[in-house]
Amino acid sequence: MAIITFLLYQPEVQSLLTFFVSIIILILSAYSILVPTFIWAWISGNYVSLLLYFIGVFILMRWLARGGQYLDIEKANLEGQTFLITGAGGGIGKETAIELVKRGARVILFARVGNLSEAVHDVTRAARSPANVVGYVLDLSDLRSIKLCVEQFMKTEDANRPIAALINNAGVMACPYLKTKDDFELQMGTNHFGHFYFTKLLLPRLHSSRIVNVSSTAHALWQVPCDASHYAQMCNPNTYNRMSAYSLSKSANILFTRELQRRYAESHKIRSYALHPGGVNTHLDRHMGAGKVIRTLVNPIRYLLFKTPLEGAQTNLYCALSNNAKAGAYHSDCQPISVINKYLEDDKIASEWWDYSEKLITDKLNNI
Repeated sequence: MAIITFLLYQPEVQSLLTFFVSIIILILSAYSILVPTFIWAWISGNYVSLLLYFIGVFILMRWLARGGQYLDIEKANLEGQTFLITGAGGGIGKETAIELVKRGARVILFARVGNLSEAVHDVTRAARSPANVVGYVLDLSDLRSIKLCVEQFMKTEDANRPIAALINNAGVMACPYLKTKDDFELQMGTNHFGHFYFTKLLLPRLHSSRIVNVSSTAHALWQVPCDASHYAQMCNPNTYNRMSAYSLSKSANILFTRELQRRYAESHKIRSYALHPGGVNTHLDRHMGAGKVIRTLVNPIRYLLFKTPLEGAQTNLYCALSNNAKAGAYHSDCQPISVINKYLEDDKIASEWWDYSEKLITDKLNNI
């Protein structure tokens, strides 16, 4: 029941239900249940009225699909504030960066080498000053790349410049069975272990900073403890399931947020936040199996049901800026909400998962 209620609050579900309700209304009208027969005869015989009806339905669907909007961003003045964003090469990461630099912020983009230069160019076009946009090459599936990236960042960036927020936005979804260069399962390696290591290396610079971890409602797909035994199942090609692996990595993001808040809220004045950006029309689902022709055919449907990258960036902005965001909690559509997976509310599991992540990464580093 809780999952059904949760789903009904999702903007894409509400948008889809609106379409089904509109069809039911037409069917009931055709049988004179909602409107008199003579009115239905006029409506059904008048193509313009039917066209206007569906235009209205599609406008309502698109409005619902937008989800929560962080309206306070319009009046924000972010001059002098610095934000770090991973996965800034495209999608909601780049849109988050653009919205921040438009308000005067200094934004540091972290992305793979193939996406970084274009992202820096696009974000700079929106910035008040070209000096407000900086880019560093980062591959979260490679511990060596992460270490080199942070070392370069530490040498180049002024240690006295405070960081308002680190937004751990990068991620991969539903990949076929693959391993990272360090032999992690790819989704957990990129979505969690990479961000875990990256964040820990940056901790000396993250005093009084916000740390925003982009998770997903997919954490509810595989409701098991995020622990060594379940991770081991995803490391075995015989028991690997691409959506279960994605779900586990998104659960890991939430546990990381929870434990980060517990361990560093006092010593570093850190506030950490996890979030679900919503169903966003990006290439994140490129591994889901649909070919180019199918994707082209369903693009109009995706536009109606899913958020644009800018709409998907709203909860990123909310958690990075709003005083209404709740530290240590999970958010969606610009408000704190409850998680569906009960194991993600267990402090013991969060602490053990942190220790396991730390040990696993240390062991890998010792073998490099």
